[in-house]
Amino acid sequence: MDIAKICYMKNTEWLFFSFSISVKHQPFRVKIWRRLNALGAVQIKNTVYLLPANERHMEQLTWMAKETEDEGGEAMIISGGMLPLMSREQVMATFTRARDADYHTLEEEIRACLERDGRQEAELRKFSRKLEAARAIDFFPSGRGDVVEKLLSEAAKSPETKPAALPVLDIAAFQGKTWITRANPYVDRLASFWLVRRFIDAGARIAFLSPEEIFTPQPGQVGFDMRDSDFTHQEGRITFETLVDSFGVGERIPLRLRQVLRAIDLEEYDAAPPETLGVKQMLDGLVLTHPDYARIEQALSIFDALLASYTKKQHGEKE
Repeated sequence: MDIAKICYMKNTEWLFFSFSISVKHQPFRVKIWRRLNALGAVQIKNTVYLLPANERHMEQLTWMAKETEDEGGEAMIISGGMLPLMSREQVMATFTRARDADYHTLEEEIRACLERDGRQEAELRKFSRKLEAARAIDFFPSGRGDVVEKLLSEAAKSPETKPAALPVLDIAAFQGKTWITRANPYVDRLASFWLVRRFIDAGARIAFLSPEEIFTPQPGQVGFDMRDSDFTHQEGRITFETLVDSFGVGERIPLRLRQVLRAIDLEEYDAAPPETLGVKQMLDGLVLTHPDYARIEQALSIFDALLASYTKKQHGEKE
């Protein structure tokens, strides 16, 4: 019988967690991996994860073990014990390297943002949340987090730059094209192709690239929301906004709709319209229930409804 095995031993410094589940439960496996990463766990063997021992970590691992059992898998928690081939210092260094890698990635994102756009309030708040999350699981700090915090503080003091106006393109030159983007489209790509279909070319086609493919423009193709593509994030704009401004259709897109889509794409919810998380939840459900091409078709109707709703509110019509 597949059951979760939870072994409580005398608590010392570490909690060991291991789980196994059949390959047909891959989405659940990924869910557990993400939760372990969010807790700051490090992987020391193919199936063994390690965390510093404390009450919160024990509680979270216990719930994960129970959920694994419910899915028909097996899990084990060991509280206490030693790693025979690793000293305490080596274990601490493993945690430190994991967090330093996170800080390095965040530092590169901050510097790239500053070089590309100058200071952008929404981006900086997003980076602040990422830094706070990394610090919360930085169990053995090396000081790298302080460096990133200083960079972020300096970035916040720099003058804010407003995106320059984009030249308005001729819509006639973009008829009959195939629009190319990355697979597994989410909010920015879904909204961008909706904009193309509704305001640029009603007969536009779409095609997706796998993560391994590199976009190489071909005649009759337009790339979007990818590095080195025709339309992508630019001067603080998300791809949807780049398209809106590039084709001069800003007056037809309510500001509140732009704010909602931007907040979801940048994960910036602090000052977003109150319905933003509801729209996000709807799009999350769309992603879970539809493959790429069907998702695009369903998204067209969703954004049509949102446009109608926001246009009605913008004109002050009564409910």
